Amino acid sequence: MRVLVTGIDGFVGSHLADYLLGIPRVELSGTILGDNPSALLRFDPGKVLLHQVDLRKPEEIQGFLLAIRPERIVHLAGQAFVPTSIDDPLGTISTNLNGTANLLEAARKMRDQTGCDPAILVVSTGEVYGRAMGDALPVTEESPLRPATPYAASKAAADLLGQSYRTAYGMKVLVARPYNHAGPRQSPSFVCSDFGRRFAQFARGLAEPELKVGELRARRDFTDVRDVVRAYWMLLDRVPSHSVFNVCSGVTHEIGEIVRLLEQASGIKAKITPDPARMRSYDLSFLSGSNSRLVEATGWSPGIPFHQTVRDVYAYWLAELGQG
Repeated sequence: MRVLVTGIDGFVGSHLADYLLGIPRVELSGTILGDNPSALLRFDPGKVLLHQVDLRKPEEIQGFLLAIRPERIVHLAGQAFVPTSIDDPLGTISTNLNGTANLLEAARKMRDQTGCDPAILVVSTGEVYGRAMGDALPVTEESPLRPATPYAASKAAADLLGQSYRTAYGMKVLVARPYNHAGPRQSPSFVCSDFGRRFAQFARGLAEPELKVGELRARRDFTDVRDVVRAYWMLLDRVPSHSVFNVCSGVTHEIGEIVRLLEQASGIKAKITPDPARMRSYDLSFLSGSNSRLVEATGWSPGIPFHQTVRDVYAYWLAELGQG
């Protein structure tokens, strides 16, 4: 089975590659943007066919798909950091919306020319729902889209475009709306990895135990990235009748809980210092989703508890920083 993962050398892509390489009969290809894949990829390079492809250039992706003819596609490539979208909304839209449009159109043309009709998973985000509150919680797939940032808006547009290709052209397109996910290898731009790296620095004696924080009372629905990629594959394995699925644990945690778990894991009590630069007006104070549709369609359930995810992030950064 020929499987393509766009953005395979990103955080989620690297974990998805690990998962897929454990499945018999999978011939795995992945796109990367630069000349060399990131250091996040931990497998034998000979096991995956890596291709330098810029999804913003339709001629590149068209020729590439015709050459490899994938039977399943997981579309992960994109700009995923909200503050970057605030600074560069046009670049974010070009990457997330235009990149998705080019991929879907290339897949449509490939199907029409060759008969190869791939199942495609477009990865959106739970941020497309915006500030859902009160009776609107937990958010379901039928909830209105109210994106609050250029990142969320670009993903909402790509999300709807994916659904339209399913309706207009009869393509096997699914949309996943993952909520916050965390785990080893995540960029320290994201809160769980940021705090995990800081505590690893404290433990290695590389920094004084002072932690600058934003709003610790904000609540997020966290899922371990290793559970997330399993959900993605289960969706593609079944191609359910519904087209859109929330991917989340259904349980929220305060950001401050990450600090407490890291203090337990490290045995270090940090000085907590509020940082105005981390108090961003566009951040959502509460994100809670329902995973009922995903569970009913696939039988998936999250298997890694949040405290284990946080410990694994801490252990990853300890290893990355060495003995200090």
